[in-house]
Amino acid sequence: MDVSSIKNLCRHLISSAIQRCRTSGELCRLTVSLKSYPLASPPLVRISVSDTGVGSCLEEIQDVEHLSDSTLNDLHALVCYADGVISIATTSACDTEIFHYSIDLKQKDRSKRIAKLPLSSKSGATFSGSEVSFSTFHSIDSLQADINCFFQKKVGIELIVDKGKFAEHQCVNAIVANECIDLPSEENDACLKPGLMDYALKHGNQKNCICYSCFPTREHLKTGSGVVCRSKKNTETTIEAVVVVSELPELINPSCSRVYGSKTEVLYYSDFSLGLISQPLLTALKGIKWKRYGLSIKCISGEDGCAFIEWEDLPPGCHIDIAIHCHHNQLNLPQAIKSTVDRNLAKKAVKLAFDDLKEKNNGVLLSAHAVKIRSYVPDLAKTIAGLISTSNDSKFKQECTSVLGLNSHDAISIEDNIKQKLFSVIDRNDREPQTRKMKESEHLLFNDDCFEEPDFLYEDYEDEESLSAFDM
Repeated sequence: MDVSSIKNLCRHLISSAIQRCRTSGELCRLTVSLKSYPLASPPLVRISVSDTGVGSCLEEIQDVEHLSDSTLNDLHALVCYADGVISIATTSACDTEIFHYSIDLKQKDRSKRIAKLPLSSKSGATFSGSEVSFSTFHSIDSLQADINCFFQKKVGIELIVDKGKFAEHQCVNAIVANECIDLPSEENDACLKPGLMDYALKHGNQKNCICYSCFPTREHLKTGSGVVCRSKKNTETTIEAVVVVSELPELINPSCSRVYGSKTEVLYYSDFSLGLISQPLLTALKGIKWKRYGLSIKCISGEDGCAFIEWEDLPPGCHIDIAIHCHHNQLNLPQAIKSTVDRNLAKKAVKLAFDDLKEKNNGVLLSAHAVKIRSYVPDLAKTIAGLISTSNDSKFKQECTSVLGLNSHDAISIEDNIKQKLFSVIDRNDREPQTRKMKESEHLLFNDDCFEEPDFLYEDYEDEESLSAFDM
């Protein structure tokens, strides 16, 4: 097993612990411990993930066994687990004893891999929690770096590193919890957006606090969100997507290079904990027609469970952050179901998030077609304003300024007003309808009570571009 498989197992154990803490509904503690044994031959690291949430169920233990088994390609890979055994201890608040299990990855017969060990008494105490531990020969520094990166997208978690008997190598609390937050149980979409905004304000959590030199206020952030649901076999799946666009007028702090980067890491969460990007989700991202939002993709790549979008011709001072969260209404679902992402559902959620951002922010994420039309507006507005202001027909002038809602015949005021109306119509026509068979009225430059607006039927096809009223 390569180091990425060990890291994926660690992430899975941490994510499961977070889920148990969330389910508890109480204030919980999650601890990850890395203990090095440098004098062993060869040196090994003992990894332990413990929490005080609700106890583990049999399905979770089987998920650990399945995840571990799926990463083993041959017997030689077992040495990465040292003794090849994963130890589990768990108890619920209503239990009077602690349950112990072991998963022997060297056992060829899968039906005999999970063994139930003797119970231990809680001595009348009332508590709940779980601990999963195993040993590996991988580098403790490599593991610590990966878990550090993983925790940067979390808060309220403790990482303890013990590098053995050498005092100069001792390291406790490698990560100090910056701020504890309540993990939401309902209406998570209302929490995902401010969470991603804070992530952007901290430059992808590269800083411990908001970068006020780049973001003195939040006015430079534009956000959009989308939520879609699907029910199947008594299981409701909800996918939420949030997009944050940072737009800075100039290079305020040259050291904050990420703000101006052309690459976006897509954050993916599964059931309220950080998850791995699957191939269907990667396919969903590749299937979005980004040109609808004035974006050009250089490449979309997946690496070690992460997805990266590299943009072309992104404006200077602009950065895009994207987060996707998939969760279910049932707990303790099999890992195979939890890890499966409906690509069409995910694609729709991301599109809704970008559509929502366009709806709330005029002139942002316009298609290339709309940008081209906008470039003609200044000259067109100037020409129309010139015709009005130079006319010798006072009645004509009065009617024009009345339609424009102006009291002045000033050419500059008329030109600015026409320009804004043209921009507004172009922006509204560039927005794609968010629901199928949505009836919309044609957007008019001027309103006339004598004119009866016709209704147009728009269809939002998954694989076809919608036509704009400006298509010629």
